[in-house]
Amino acid sequence: MVIDPAPGAGPGALRTARAAWAAVAPDATHHVVLQDDVLPCRDFAAQVADGIRELPDAPLALYANWNSWNGAATRAAALQGAAWVPAVPGEWTPSLALVLPRADVEALLAAVPAEVTGPEPDDTVLARELGRRGRRVLIPVPHWVEHADGASLVGNDVYGPRHSACFADDTAEGPDPAGPVAAAPDVLVHLFKGRVQLVLAADTPAPRRVSREGYLRAAGQEGRGRGRSARAVAALRPPSGLLGALCEEIWYAAYLMALHTPAGRAPAAGGDRVRLCLRSLVLGGTADRADLRLWARHRVGPLVALAEDGLRAGFDDREAYGRPAPLPPERLAALPDATLIWSRPLMLEER
Repeated sequence: MVIDPAPGAGPGALRTARAAWAAVAPDATHHVVLQDDVLPCRDFAAQVADGIRELPDAPLALYANWNSWNGAATRAAALQGAAWVPAVPGEWTPSLALVLPRADVEALLAAVPAEVTGPEPDDTVLARELGRRGRRVLIPVPHWVEHADGASLVGNDVYGPRHSACFADDTAEGPDPAGPVAAAPDVLVHLFKGRVQLVLAADTPAPRRVSREGYLRAAGQEGRGRGRSARAVAALRPPSGLLGALCEEIWYAAYLMALHTPAGRAPAAGGDRVRLCLRSLVLGGTADRADLRLWARHRVGPLVALAEDGLRAGFDDREAYGRPAPLPPERLAALPDATLIWSRPLMLEER
């Protein structure tokens, strides 16, 4: 167990993280670091050992937040039946549960001063230092730890509950460390504060963002799915215009996820792992707005069914019309920086 070496220096996870990295055993080939608010999956130690045997040179992040880009990448990988997905460049490296090869531990210790006291988050430092060395972090699908409820030391309570995008103990199948690695997704469907945004060029260090309406318009597919979406939302009978708008966003989030799944690689829309990912889409995409979160939690079953309808519609249109072509570079470059999602999110009220 490693504790904060300078608890009087103010909130900050990096100095404790560095102390945890430095606790690597002298003869260890790999180092496992768990934060104190994680809940490991069943047979966790065996899963980690199997993962290291399968991927001995890869840093492994064993969790992704359900309303993060890496959570969206997890869902994209689940739709492909993959067991691993590369972490998204441009976002923090999930640090709640890490498996680091010894060389990565030594590089991190060399890059971070022993007496660090600054406020920079450990997950940001991990993303920068691992990325600088060209290290590809892999995330298991489903995740091997869950994030427990509780107050955040560094102010992350503003994002509401922060659970796994797909926790292994909630699936019938469980983890598969020997399974395939998904291709790094170039398009991520991100539901945040109840609003869909597409993260484009997500497999590059400088991704861009666009609303789902703007994306469908730019991709020449404006109006696609509108009738089916309207019927599915009306059948749910949302009690207000705002919640009706949320239902439409949930339907289109699932639709766009399916539209970007490579043909021939998608499991059935009703699969156990896929359904769990749709549940985390609904609950994670509303987690940081109490006015949406409470209703979504109350109606999570019908909302997951709504998302399943959007998923089937997306699969149908993908088979009929193919995946949308990538936007041309000049159009992509004109879009806002995707990191603005966190500081300037699109809101349902702006629709």
